[in-house]
Amino acid sequence: LWQPVGFADNLPCQDTATQFDLPHLGDDAEVLAASATLSDRWYVLGIGNVGPATIRRAIISRYGPEAAWATIVHASAIVSPRARLGAGTVVMAGAVINAGTVVGEHAIINTGAILEHDCRIGAFGHVGPGAIVGGGTTVGAGSFLGLGCRVRDHLTLGPETQVGMGAVVVADLATGVQVWGVPARPRIPQTVRPQGTQP
Repeated sequence: LWQPVGFADNLPCQDTATQFDLPHLGDDAEVLAASATLSDRWYVLGIGNVGPATIRRAIISRYGPEAAWATIVHASAIVSPRARLGAGTVVMAGAVINAGTVVGEHAIINTGAILEHDCRIGAFGHVGPGAIVGGGTTVGAGSFLGLGCRVRDHLTLGPETQVGMGAVVVADLATGVQVWGVPARPRIPQTVRPQGTQP
């Protein structure tokens, strides 16, 4: 469905053009300057994130509201015809998105992730490889679900939530909370004690 014409990269590696087998079109500013009108082409955001989607949001902002963002679904992914994917969303190999699920703009549904029925994934959300989200769960905008984590059905995770690798979430999470473990608990900063003192 798509004919790639090249890639933009502000700091390209020497081998990037060879790996992509596509020409380097320049940095973001050069690509934008060369576009007479942004409506004549589609863009794909090829940058992931671990944690907050700060860099991804900055790039989208740089291109402005006129840019048309393609929604890309890997051929081996399974997406229900009753699911909805926002503009700029990328669904990787082996992912499953079931009926009634709505994925916001510029989200990443990574390799082998499963979104059960009637989930809501907010804009710029990132569901890591092998993560599973139970039916009816809402994951707020900008949240990050780590590799292989599990989120029980019918929960609400606030915006900017971060769930660590392998964590099992069994209760609602507030905005911006970071959780790890089984069951998942908020991350508590460790206190460093002077050597030789008792806890």
